[in-house]
Amino acid sequence: MRGVGLVLAIWLTAAEPMPTPSVPPAAAQAPLMPASVTVPPDLMGIVIRDPWFDFDTNPAFPGQPNRTFQDRMGAVLAQMGARWVRLDFRIAAPLDAQLPPDFIEREIAKNDYFINEVAPRYGFKVLGLLNFDLIQGTDAHVLNTGPFTDTIYGGGVNRYMEEWLRRALMIADRYGERVAAYQVLNEQNRLPQYLPGGPTGDGIEPVVVARMVTKLYRFCRSIPPLPRPEPYRCAHAQIITGGLHPRGTTDGWSDGTILTDADYLKQMYASEPFQAFRNAYGRWPVDGIGYHPYPEEIRLSPNDALVDRGLNRMRAALAEAGDPNVPFWITEIGYNVGFDVDGPRGPIPPQTEARQAEFLRDVYVSLAARSDVARIFWFKYEDFPPADGPNAQRWGLVRIPFRAPQPGENCPGGACYAIDGEPERWRPAYLVYRELAGLPVYRWHLPIIAR
Repeated sequence: MRGVGLVLAIWLTAAEPMPTPSVPPAAAQAPLMPASVTVPPDLMGIVIRDPWFDFDTNPAFPGQPNRTFQDRMGAVLAQMGARWVRLDFRIAAPLDAQLPPDFIEREIAKNDYFINEVAPRYGFKVLGLLNFDLIQGTDAHVLNTGPFTDTIYGGGVNRYMEEWLRRALMIADRYGERVAAYQVLNEQNRLPQYLPGGPTGDGIEPVVVARMVTKLYRFCRSIPPLPRPEPYRCAHAQIITGGLHPRGTTDGWSDGTILTDADYLKQMYASEPFQAFRNAYGRWPVDGIGYHPYPEEIRLSPNDALVDRGLNRMRAALAEAGDPNVPFWITEIGYNVGFDVDGPRGPIPPQTEARQAEFLRDVYVSLAARSDVARIFWFKYEDFPPADGPNAQRWGLVRIPFRAPQPGENCPGGACYAIDGEPERWRPAYLVYRELAGLPVYRWHLPIIAR
């Protein structure tokens, strides 16, 4: 029988000088891909491991940021061609907690090393997520409940919103122009379950979110009335709405959708805070619309049919609301290679690393072809716990070794990562991201002869 020629493609990163001590393994197991293509650099964003998690995790430097981990993460991000990074600001202080006077400032300062040192070193622009974790330990449903009163932050403010605004503006004052954009909340139209037996899938009222967005926008732009006479240091930061979940909002107890993502957005625009601002200043109080166009938990979207379907639905809603040209910020989209929708015995195959790479390419190339997407943040830089089992969270372009904490160990987030942050696995999607960013990737085509 005559031999049949096959081709094995192996991708290598180019060996150009870079500020990083190592490169991915040569045999990165990358799947066969179409010809090289690049996308505009400013589209290349990624959700990183939050610096808050890596404070006081290096025993050699107690009470300090883990500079080794963050330095390595910065080098890898630069090596892959990331231009924007999204990090979450986290403050472990529930509402009305009795705290030392400087506690909140010290929580915010856990981000100093990455924002002040690592990001400028590699030219990263920072999107700061001002999520519910600004008030960790408090059920976000409190935002929906009164009393709503007049405070130094204006009318319609309850205790949660007042404290959230205070902490958000402390962050803005601390970092100034080192944070290029802020996002107000995250998937606020579809909340997680906070308490056993409690609701899940319901959302913060659209009018409440619109009020928070409008207030932050006005304070950053120094539009009176202001809580204080001197300006806040976010005058040049873009203000982005929280990334809406495409599944929509339920009543919290059933699967029935009561508000689609598009309906939620239209209600925000129709609310009194947005309408009053538009009537007073001739513009809307927002610079971009955050959206998470995940397909169905999370599968390949051939020719971006599922991804574009959500964006087209949202664009139609914006046109109806009167803001047809505001850009989308895709602040999360990713693919979990640890996911198997029907379990190991089901007929649907599990997610794979090869398909993750295909999906990443599909997302960036297809969304870059649109004229209304400003940024795309891949979710995520690294895997996070649990590492294995039916709920494994293997979203990362790299895998950094982690394990459960031992008694007495400080491992925020429930896992202790390798102190040096060195990836143990570089997934094929890493090389696809690098290629899309316009950085060199070598392909070797090796013939395999079958007899």
